[in-house]
Amino acid sequence: MLCAVVGGSGSAPRTRDAFMLTGESGRICGTIGGGMMEFKTSEHAAELLLGTHGELAHYVLTNENAAGFGMVCGGSVDILYSYIAADEKNIASVKALMEALETHTPCFLLLPYDGNGMRVSDAMCPTKADSNYVYEIRNDSIVYVFGGGHLSSELVPLLAHLNFRVVVTDDRAEYSTKELFPEAELVHTMDFDALVGRFDIRETDYIIAVTRGHMGDLEVERFALSTTAHYIGVVGSKSKIAAVNKRLIAMGFSQDDLARVTTPIGLAIKSETPAEIAVSIAAQLILDRATYNKA
Repeated sequence: MLCAVVGGSGSAPRTRDAFMLTGESGRICGTIGGGMMEFKTSEHAAELLLGTHGELAHYVLTNENAAGFGMVCGGSVDILYSYIAADEKNIASVKALMEALETHTPCFLLLPYDGNGMRVSDAMCPTKADSNYVYEIRNDSIVYVFGGGHLSSELVPLLAHLNFRVVVTDDRAEYSTKELFPEAELVHTMDFDALVGRFDIRETDYIIAVTRGHMGDLEVERFALSTTAHYIGVVGSKSKIAAVNKRLIAMGFSQDDLARVTTPIGLAIKSETPAEIAVSIAAQLILDRATYNKA
């Protein structure tokens, strides 16, 4: 049973597009918010499995109506229970979904509101949205991290754990190995002044400069500003930022160009250690991704 939060209001634990896969013995993977709601949803999913059917259910989480979930957080939630039978159509859909996920190919997951099965499509037309809950699957954005030092060693595994695709580049061979960054999709050793033409940066991608010094950041930022990258972030102190910006202006970049750069990178949480700074950067990218995907 695939349990999906497909609607809701107020203070529900999770918003739309939260998924959980369950079996006869309970949750297999994913989460729709944890706690009592997830426990009760797993119980109901097991009951529906015995009846070999799904359904769309509406739950109110306020006052006495929340007694069944033991929750009074306020709001309501709509959960679509999709029964995935082991038939030919569903097996083909699962294979198509797995291939799309493995190759990072955008697609649409269509879940009929009657709770019967699933479909995967590379295109979604308005008629499909009438009788199906439609979820667009995209994981084609890449975070290009330039610099392979202590900060990157903390940042890359954290980003990968958060389902960001990561590519790491450093100009030193000992700081740009797959052994050092096993979570990265690709690891390159490359001089920072030779980046132009070496990467296919798209308007959905992220560029992060965390090199070991002014010149590395300058070259990465110069390269980044020549691309259509959605996000450009650079680590650094106020004096370092000012020095790099002065050089970029001298190279012909405008204030509007520099305004594309988030620097110092990361949310302002008084982070100091590499691990703390990595958390602040990851948090900023989570916020950006959530805002960008809903724009």
